[in-house]
Amino acid sequence: MQVVSHTTERRSERVSATIPISLLMQREDSKTEHDAWMVDISSKGARVRTALVLLAGQIVGIIPSGDTGQAIPYRVVWVERSSSGCLAGLALLETTQA
Repeated sequence: MQVVSHTTERRSERVSATIPISLLMQREDSKTEHDAWMVDISSKGARVRTALVLLAGQIVGIIPSGDTGQAIPYRVVWVERSSSGCLAGLALLETTQA
């Protein structure tokens, strides 16, 4: 098995993880939470696996399972679909503190 390193192409180092999360989807008048798993994370983004079909450009919130805090906003950058849902790369959105 060949291992290919993309560290020179990455903006920040990724750390493998298996973290249960909730993806928060906000529509005009409603918010819904969907179960998902974070499979890796970096200071600039994350990769998640979910049964939900995501679309590139979509804004989602991530809440660690069991957490009651505010969702952290991410933008879907890429999506690989499969019969069981999708694997998606997410970019952390900059937030401003008031």
